[in-house]
Amino acid sequence: MGAEHRDERIPRLLIPDNTPLSLLGWIGGDALDWLFVVGAEVWVTDMVKEEALRDPDPGDDPRSGHRAGIAAWFERNAYRIHVQPTGVGTAYRNAMDLWELSGRPPDKKPVWKDLGEQSILQVLDGVEAVVGDGQAVVTIVDDRKARAAIQLVEHIDIDLMGTRSFLLWVERQFGVKQAATAWMTITMAAAGNVPKDAVEDPIYVRSPF
Repeated sequence: MGAEHRDERIPRLLIPDNTPLSLLGWIGGDALDWLFVVGAEVWVTDMVKEEALRDPDPGDDPRSGHRAGIAAWFERNAYRIHVQPTGVGTAYRNAMDLWELSGRPPDKKPVWKDLGEQSILQVLDGVEAVVGDGQAVVTIVDDRKARAAIQLVEHIDIDLMGTRSFLLWVERQFGVKQAATAWMTITMAAAGNVPKDAVEDPIYVRSPF
């Protein structure tokens, strides 16, 4: 029994796209905590965390009212959220530090769009070194380009789903009853700002979790 326990591998729940955190954040911290109910390690890239907490630029979609809740969720669960460093995230953070030191000129603010998707390619390379044979990685991703990139990764057992499917999963498989109406709550709270990619929500299964 002891040997079996030591050899047991804990699956990873990987979030390479900021949209799932943003959508769950519309409901609140309790919905973000549903990421833990499946019993997997929750991993996010450093760039995704940056995107989740970054204030929007002038003229951007002002979906910032719930960012404080997402920040509090990261702080409250720092001990069990694995933030994976990436080259993209490190370069972005260095650029932001220099921008802060230069007085935050609006026209010099570092570009951040799509960097979360780039960081997933690096984090998967890193995860491959620690994922054992037969161990599953489940990704929750709503961005269409990121989904396509993940499906091309070889040598790691990867399943992916969108936020909408994740809500059905935790309701039906893990008894989270509140998740049954969560998507309706999200669409109402987002007031038409739910990304089209998230609504399409295909599921890609390479191996059983």
